[in-house]
Amino acid sequence: MVKSLYSGVSGLKTHQAKMDVIGNNIANVNTTGFKAGVVTFRDIYYQYKINPSAATATLGGVNPAMVGYGVRLNSTNANMTNSGFTQSDWWGDVALDGDGFFQVMDGSGTIFYTRAGKFTVDDYGYLVNAQGYHVLGVTGDSTNQEPSSEIIRIVVPATNNNASSATKRVNGTNVTISVSAPSNYTNMTVTFTEADFPYATYDNGILNIFFNPDEQYNSQDDFEQAIQTALQAGGVTLPDDVSLQFEFETIPDDREAAAAKNRVDSFTVSTQTAEYQLHTTYQDDAGVTKHAYMTFSVNDPTCQDKVKISLVERTDPDDVETATYADGTWTLNIFNDSTASDINAALKKAMDLYDSEGTDYSKLVCDNLVLPSGATQRQTVFADLVADAADGVQLVGGTATGVTLDVQVQEAGAFGNNYKIVFAYKAGYGKTSAIWDENTLTVTISADSTVTDVNKAIKDAANGNPKRLLSFNDISGLDYGDDFPDQKDPENVWQPVFRQAFFGGNPAIRPMDGKDSFFTETAKALGTFALENGRIGSEQSFRDLTDILIQQDGTIIGLHAVHGYLVLGRIDVATFDNVNGLAQVGGTNFRETVASGKPKLNVASTGGAGAIISGALEMSNVDLSQEFTDMITTQRGFQANSRVITVSDTMLEELLSLKR
Repeated sequence: MVKSLYSGVSGLKTHQAKMDVIGNNIANVNTTGFKAGVVTFRDIYYQYKINPSAATATLGGVNPAMVGYGVRLNSTNANMTNSGFTQSDWWGDVALDGDGFFQVMDGSGTIFYTRAGKFTVDDYGYLVNAQGYHVLGVTGDSTNQEPSSEIIRIVVPATNNNASSATKRVNGTNVTISVSAPSNYTNMTVTFTEADFPYATYDNGILNIFFNPDEQYNSQDDFEQAIQTALQAGGVTLPDDVSLQFEFETIPDDREAAAAKNRVDSFTVSTQTAEYQLHTTYQDDAGVTKHAYMTFSVNDPTCQDKVKISLVERTDPDDVETATYADGTWTLNIFNDSTASDINAALKKAMDLYDSEGTDYSKLVCDNLVLPSGATQRQTVFADLVADAADGVQLVGGTATGVTLDVQVQEAGAFGNNYKIVFAYKAGYGKTSAIWDENTLTVTISADSTVTDVNKAIKDAANGNPKRLLSFNDISGLDYGDDFPDQKDPENVWQPVFRQAFFGGNPAIRPMDGKDSFFTETAKALGTFALENGRIGSEQSFRDLTDILIQQDGTIIGLHAVHGYLVLGRIDVATFDNVNGLAQVGGTNFRETVASGKPKLNVASTGGAGAIISGALEMSNVDLSQEFTDMITTQRGFQANSRVITVSDTMLEELLSLKR
């Protein structure tokens, strides 16, 4: 009877142990990575009341009769089934989707195994769990490394000195702008803007460079000098007193600027009269420039006679000017004091003489060859003029062809393509002028204008503006020296009558094919550069990473502003043949036992190990419905065993009362 008491006690003790496990399970219902305990019982030894015997020829066999003496705890295994996951925003929260355990090591070097992946990095760069245990795997670059149990330490390489820079494709080549020295303060935005004058502003890391787009840049040095000029004009000092530098990946062979120019040939100018002017200038007594000229004109548009003027001395006061004609040439003998009327009288006398002789002089001479009476000159000037013309001049009628205009912009650059030059004629002499109206230049030419006169007028009109400096290399027939063409090439003669006929029609010309230099075209297209990566080198730590992530195979990847993506280590996974053989040691940690066998190390998601999920934690696998059910059955078992003790006690009491 006493034995039943002890059986009841064993029942109470085992059910109390199971209740302890149930209570622990329920307490850890929200513990990360917790594995619920599962309790099993087993009965205790038995006492034979009847021994078993085998059957004989005369008697059957006897079965044993045995009485048990209670119950004891058989096992408290952990339920190793996987649970669900809770999501988080922390890269160090990791869970295993499948079999296996994370490896952690305490300060004494003991390795434990856990499903709770709540990791962080300590001040020394070690990857640790919530208990401060080191997480194990491969440290550093884990590429092609076998799974391991090394302590993982996050090491970020130091940065080296670097000057901030930016590269972009401009004008068909890669252009790099960089600062001259490393600095922590020159990661700035540099913007290039066209303006009339160089200038610069700097505020909050934004540098604005204003430059003159009309200036021609012919080298990298020109660029850097232009920036320096702008900085000085704006009073800007760059951080750390660095300067900006340019680098061009490729520079074409034809990088120089080309001047705009134009040449127009084969104009045709027609007039009803032909005339020829002899013209010179002289200084009067007051130093004023004056003009002296002599004009011959004909009415016959086919006239191509020559006039030869000879200056002779007057030996007799009665000597007069004479004119003779022979072989298509008029020969005039005149004196220092000859006037236009005197010369015309000589011409008329010669024509009358031919006419009185019955000769059709119109077939021999130009009809009505005259020197306008208004063309009187000072004697000394007239003498010089006619002496210079002693070799003869051509009288050309009607039509002149082959006229040429040849103009070129002096300052190279594409801006010359925007200009238009218009010619005009103004009667008289010494009246060459030029004036700009926006992008149109009007050049006014008089009867005696030369290329030199035109170029001087254009230069004066430009008023120092290099964009408006033009030069005429040739205006065929306009120069004084062209007034003496060869007899066989009369169409190139440019007589005053043709000046008026041509320029009075306002001919126009446009310089074309001007091209900026390669560097100038690049300057106009620079736009904005965002300079970056400038720094003074220093030691780096985990805190200098801008982002970090853990891949499914456990590889730890860090993003650094300078180094980019870095492989910092790998969390490896341990598996066991008998996971139920592991011993629970608290802190959701398990320890290897002889029953579990040695761990097998694997890269996550390989070799039967689960994949690592970053930003998630494994929940407890405690099933409350199961726990509450087990609690009820445990309570009933405990109550029943207590009743065994109570009844046994009552029976003993009855037994003891027999002697009363």
